[in-house]
Amino acid sequence: MDILIYEHILGGGCNENPSPAILNEAKLIVRSLVDDFTREYPDSKISLLTNKKNKNILSNISLVFIDHSASLIFNIVSNIKKNDKVLILAPEENEIMYKIVKDLESEKISLINCSSDFIYKTTYKVLTNNNLINSNKYIIKIYSSYKNIDKNQSIVAKSNDGLGAEKLFIFKNREDLENNEKKLLEKHIFQEYIIGDVVGINIISSFDKINILSVNKQVYKKNSKNEIFLEKIIFGEFNNMIDIFKIFVRNILGNFSGFYGFIGIDAIITNDKKILFLEINPRLTTSYIGLHKTLGFNPIKLLYKQDYNYDVKDNKVFSVDITNDK
Repeated sequence: MDILIYEHILGGGCNENPSPAILNEAKLIVRSLVDDFTREYPDSKISLLTNKKNKNILSNISLVFIDHSASLIFNIVSNIKKNDKVLILAPEENEIMYKIVKDLESEKISLINCSSDFIYKTTYKVLTNNNLINSNKYIIKIYSSYKNIDKNQSIVAKSNDGLGAEKLFIFKNREDLENNEKKLLEKHIFQEYIIGDVVGINIISSFDKINILSVNKQVYKKNSKNEIFLEKIIFGEFNNMIDIFKIFVRNILGNFSGFYGFIGIDAIITNDKKILFLEINPRLTTSYIGLHKTLGFNPIKLLYKQDYNYDVKDNKVFSVDITNDK
């Protein structure tokens, strides 16, 4: 079994040239993945399907160059053998991830990804919340109009299908929002701002088993009056609360099927220890780069060794400054 990885930024899938920060983040993730797969499967060939212009910035990785005269799906299918596996890393925005996985499913390709149905349902935050029929106690209501929120309440505005920390704004109240409404896009949705810590939960699912790898604190910082961005991840910060997070994760994912491989759930934990759901990431995220270090073992092991014994309370707690890493 060989493994082919496709990362959308490095594959030249973006219409615009990615910033150096985004490009470097993609390289960090791919490097971590290739290293972990290589350690776990030393007899397998681990390759990256990429744009030829990246050949000099991805050292010591087996590269397969994309033929841009053909479709992405053709490029993937023509570069794998019968028992090989494929891992897709792509944004949910504009259904990019969904469409790639859906097309590969039609080709009967063996994927280390969630199903296209799961990806679709978790691409749109409103649709995700509508599917959480058994999770009412964890839900923060989503509104298509900010006017449905009390005018004195602080408001969070986020893109319905964007990345969690992309185009993310916090407004002091309705007046503050209306004074800055030009910042918003048509696809922005709105929620009441809840005071608490933002939590990112790293999860791996295989053989119908859900394993929490780390419960992290996400630290955000303003880069303008209203816009915020992810500045730092503190790995394992909330691992001592693993029991209540297990209940939360099983409840949320119990509303869905088709999750497989690495996924994430973001939430808020309030001062009185109440957990509130924010979103599901139906794919591997940037925080993967710290998993091997916090766990003390290769996270890839859990893809095919469901009974591997570990306790997240033993994880190493440390922080990664995302802005510096970029």
